[in-house]
Amino acid sequence: MEKFDVIIVGGGSAGLQCARVLSQSDLRILLLEKDDQFGDKLCAGGLTLKGMRILELPDHVIEYKITRAAISSRRWRADTVVSTPYLFTVNRKELGAYQRQLLDETSVEIKTNSQVTGIDPESVTLQDGSKYGYRYLVGADGYASIVRRYLNLKVRKKLIGFQYTIPVKEVDPVVEIFLDARRFHVWYAWTFPHRNSMAVGCCCNPDQVDHQRIKGAFHDWLKKMNIDPGGAKLESYPIAYDYRGFRFGNIFLAGEAAGLASGFTGEGVYQALASGQEIARIIMDPAHKPDLLDQALKYNRTLERVMNIFRLAGPVRGSLQELLVYLMTRKRLRTRINAEFS
Repeated sequence: MEKFDVIIVGGGSAGLQCARVLSQSDLRILLLEKDDQFGDKLCAGGLTLKGMRILELPDHVIEYKITRAAISSRRWRADTVVSTPYLFTVNRKELGAYQRQLLDETSVEIKTNSQVTGIDPESVTLQDGSKYGYRYLVGADGYASIVRRYLNLKVRKKLIGFQYTIPVKEVDPVVEIFLDARRFHVWYAWTFPHRNSMAVGCCCNPDQVDHQRIKGAFHDWLKKMNIDPGGAKLESYPIAYDYRGFRFGNIFLAGEAAGLASGFTGEGVYQALASGQEIARIIMDPAHKPDLLDQALKYNRTLERVMNIFRLAGPVRGSLQELLVYLMTRKRLRTRINAEFS
């Protein structure tokens, strides 16, 4: 049986960033990806400045550098226009291809079409029956993580996202968020600009609200906004935000496998990059303090507190959202919230 110092399961943002940092060491690294391409995941496709500080992307990977954003309620609209971009839209497949390219000419061994079907304390088994030994195992394999299942950590907190990717000839490069408690409960709808398309979606926690009702309300909102999906397909996807730790002995969980997405916004790329990088540094130096991961967790906790305030507000939830957007029309508060987000 071939043995490696570190085996990384999953070639998304977390796994690829972990491999990139580990490639700077003398450790023997194996990255296993179950598909034949990297990072192909349905999401709104936004990367904030926090994420760009971890993985600075070249212009050819960035679709739009966002300097305009808006948050709306039923009565109010707060617009933000800045001189320096604070949000960047990307195609997740192109992002994955770029991160994979960064591993060229490194010692990291990469195997695609290599689905892990079994794990024991010293090795992993692939679908074709081959086995590989490890000293450290990193689960960066997303919502349905086999590494998380091996650790017997069931996902108890999740979102379901609904999204259309609508082809358009001309795109207005503005990100928009729409709060409407009567339609989306605690959560919201969004529009994100991409090359020749627009991502339009919403999300909810199916354990707290009827997701079929939210889906119906989403389509009602689309009609109100005069957004016609045309022949675009409505896609749905789960998002895990059930974080219960990232290290379990010699096994680590990164990104969504660790439940590191935000339960309010669904954002996960920043958290994936931060956790993948910090796990690599801990493996290389056990005394390393994971400050980036701590910051990501603090960010998630802040957003979850906001989400819980809206949830507990009950019948006055809509009024609270109206107050928030009204206050966002005030420059000082808007600047502060935008800085926290980005």
